[in-house]
Amino acid sequence: MRSIVLIGIKHCGKSTLGKLLARKYDLEFVDSDAEIEKQFYMDSGSRCSCREIFKYLGEEKFREFEALIIRRLISGTPRVIALGGGAVSNAFLSFEALKQLGRIVWLDINEDIAYKRVIKNGLPPFLADAADPRQRFSEMNKKRREDFAKAADITFSITEELDKKAAADQLALLLEG
Repeated sequence: MRSIVLIGIKHCGKSTLGKLLARKYDLEFVDSDAEIEKQFYMDSGSRCSCREIFKYLGEEKFREFEALIIRRLISGTPRVIALGGGAVSNAFLSFEALKQLGRIVWLDINEDIAYKRVIKNGLPPFLADAADPRQRFSEMNKKRREDFAKAADITFSITEELDKKAAADQLALLLEG
């Protein structure tokens, strides 16, 4: 079995479904954002969220750092890996490097569902300064969809809110089919 690599926009369910798949297949679950936070702490001594690290480093330095961390995840050991929403569009990462991680699964979620999840706890910083937060979210996702489609080996469409266990079971069937 190869590693399962989950990609998609923010709040599409990469971590939630990833943990359930890891449990189902008895594999380690790795979240690239958590790995970035861990390495940043080891390097700087500061505990920060990815959002704070992005703000501190700026986009270009953050993307370089993200690419370094993701390349370190390439291994022969099968596991479930959730990549950050912007990782597939990262100019410092090639599609070839991403493919070395494992079998790439795009969680292609309905944008309205994702947006509702994103703003559930208030507008995040990347949308807070926008004149039209919903429009900015839509534009960001349109840009990334092409990259998600190019990178994906498998597409799992999420067109409605599903129970997370039911969604993980459906995804497992797709992976096994």
